[in-house]
Amino acid sequence: MGNVEEHHKRMIRTSLEHINAMEEILVTVEQKIQEKIDFHFKEEFELLKTIPPVKDSASVIIAEMGVNRGLFPTEAHLSSWAGMSPGNNESAGKKKSGTTTHGNLYLKTLLTEFAWIASKMKGTYLWSKYQSLIGRKGKKKTLVAVGHKILISAYQILKYRVPYKELGANYLDQRKKARIAKSYVRRLASLGYTVTVTEAA
Repeated sequence: MGNVEEHHKRMIRTSLEHINAMEEILVTVEQKIQEKIDFHFKEEFELLKTIPPVKDSASVIIAEMGVNRGLFPTEAHLSSWAGMSPGNNESAGKKKSGTTTHGNLYLKTLLTEFAWIASKMKGTYLWSKYQSLIGRKGKKKTLVAVGHKILISAYQILKYRVPYKELGANYLDQRKKARIAKSYVRRLASLGYTVTVTEAA
């Protein structure tokens, strides 16, 4: 083992002082950002915090995408700008790659992190969405898909000024069941039957 000489100790102290200085600057910057948020975007910040994986990182969403809905007329415009919009998967009956578009790299990275947090939050809609996709899409594409859901939720929340609504882990199963029932009803109707659907007790 080597000896720790005085110049080694001095270098370590200098490095620690530099780290502490950077941490103090970071705290100051975060405080200034929060002050601006509280003064100008308090309502938007509180609404975005209702998205389970977002919480206090809502200020970053505001900083990256703003709150001016006129910048993004539709969800598709925002998704494309953020790089969270899947490409055209089918043309003339032929499947193409589903790679996402280029966009705001920082926001895309943040949304992917939110998606990873959501994948651990059992009993929620976003968790069930992750579980429903991971087997056939793989981790990377699934995180993008869930991140896209979070982005659209943020868009809707800011557009309608309403908090996030938790749909629950069973939402996807219930919607799938409803789609299957409608499909059978349409098929029976095409055969000349009139069908009344009543859910079993």
